[in-house]
Formats: sequence, structure tokens, C-alpha cells
Amino acid sequence: MDIDKYSFLPLIREIAIDLSCGNYEKIRQDRRNGRVDMRDLQRVIEEYGRTIVPLPDNIADFIDFYTIDNEDRLDMYIPLWTKEEKRSDLTLFISGYRKSNELVVEINDLRVL
Repeated sequence: MDIDKYSFLPLIREIAIDLSCGNYEKIRQDRRNGRVDMRDLQRVIEEYGRTIVPLPDNIADFIDFYTIDNEDRLDMYIPLWTKEEKRSDLTLFISGYRKSNELVVEINDLRVL
């Protein structure tokens, strides 16, 4: 893949901010939820019971990046941060790719790992 994995960081940060603010509808409207039902995403966050906060400056140190060459995609496992715990077990699984020469990210899943 010819995409620099760090180029996705602003998009990842934006999703985390939207999640921390409860902007689920914005994520859905922007189609960043991929095939994930936003009600399920919201339910997982609410059941987790902690307050999601923006990601730290050094978030790249904590992301697991996996290049999917045959699909020209980058899959990323991103731990979310909470006010109560700092780094949490709540992990966002995102795919990033280029569409019409623009970087795109889509949420695949959100799990407690």
C-alpha cells in the first residue's frame, strides 16, 4: 500500500472526538460507520460505562496497523481513552483506504478487548 499509515491519524482523531461528544448521527451521515449500526456502537459505549475522551498526542504508539495489500487497505486497532481510565479496553477497529484520491476511514467494530 502506498498510503502512509500516519496520514490516517487526523481522521482517527476526528472519530474519537465525535464518539466522545456523542455525535453518532454525524458519523452515520459521513458514512464513517461502514456497516456498523450506530445504535449498536452507542450501546457498546453506554454499556462500557465510562466517559470517552479525545485521543492522546502519541496515539500512533498504541495503534496496531495491518496492511491488506490485495485490497489496498489498512486495518487499524485503536484503543480508546476514557476520563476514568486513560487507555481503556474499548478498542475501535477501523479500515482506511483511498477513494477517488481521498483518504477514507470506516468503522468495522467496537469491542472490549
